[in-house]
Amino acid sequence: MKLFNSKGERIFYLIYTTIMLLLYLGFVAVENHRITTGTARGSGSISEEEGQAIAQIGAWSQNLELIFLGLFIIVMIVMYFRAFKNKEVIKLFLVMNTVLFAGIIVLGLLLLLLTSVPFGNLIQPLFFPVLLMLIFLPFVKMMKVEK
Repeated sequence: MKLFNSKGERIFYLIYTTIMLLLYLGFVAVENHRITTGTARGSGSISEEEGQAIAQIGAWSQNLELIFLGLFIIVMIVMYFRAFKNKEVIKLFLVMNTVLFAGIIVLGLLLLLLTSVPFGNLIQPLFFPVLLMLIFLPFVKMMKVEK
C-alpha cells in the first residue's frame, strides 16, 4: 500500500510536519526559558518588572500552543472536506498525525532529560489535538464518500 498518492501530498505533509515540530520546539524553548527565569530568582521575592517579564514569556508559550492547535484544526477541517471525494485522505491525515504525536511524545521524553520543563508541560500542546482526533474518529467512520 502506498502511503502518499502524489508528490504534492508528500510535500504537503513534509511542510505540515516540519511546521508542527518547529512550533512544538519553539513552545518547549520558551517554556524552558520561563521556568529557568522563574527558578533563577530563587525563593526571594521578585520585582514587578520581573513578574511582568515572566508573564510575557508565559503568553508567548501560550500563543505558540494556540498556533499549534490552530494549524492542526485548519488542516483537519480541510482534510475532512477533501475526504468526501476520497476517504483515503482522512485516513492518511489520522495516520500522519498519530505518528507525529507519538514522535513528539518520544521527543518530549528526550527533552525531559535536557530541560527543566516537567513532562506534563512538554506534552501539553498535544492534549487538545489528540482529544479532537478521538472526537473526530466516529465522524470518519460514518462518512459516506461521494461518487
